[in-house]
Amino acid sequence: MTVQVYLGLGANIEPQQCLRAGVAAVQQTFAQVHLSPVYQTQAIGLDGPDFLNMVVALQTDWPLSALRDWIRLIEQQHGRQRSQPQPASHRLDMDVLLYGERISGTDHLPRADILQRAYVLKPLVDIAPQLLYPGSQKTMLELWQESSLGQTIVPFAMDFHDSQK
Repeated sequence: MTVQVYLGLGANIEPQQCLRAGVAAVQQTFAQVHLSPVYQTQAIGLDGPDFLNMVVALQTDWPLSALRDWIRLIEQQHGRQRSQPQPASHRLDMDVLLYGERISGTDHLPRADILQRAYVLKPLVDIAPQLLYPGSQKTMLELWQESSLGQTIVPFAMDFHDSQK
């Protein structure tokens, strides 16, 4: 069974290089990949350089555990060290935001960042404004319009043309 998945990608150490590498890995592995715009935001909870963040939509028949194993491998290949105490500056970070309509506290789905971080919700709105938030009757656009996250995010122009299939 094919599942619609949304991944959050972010980095604040060599962020452009890391996002390009993450997007390239996703595009080489999955068909029909859709990219949100990239946003720049200040580091939250740590003293470090600004982050670049985006959302990637894809379809897969992989189980969630296999997808997360693949993500950890890609992160490691691009210098992410998850052993660091959090929060910390980091290279490529990839998180499963939504895995179909799955709602699971154990799996952290939907990912809490969707409702807590403008740099996650806004790219979701850009890529899937009419997508219903799992377990609710509200679309991503409605959630954005009702949000009062108060975080400044700034569009950041990046061209992923070279990394597309």
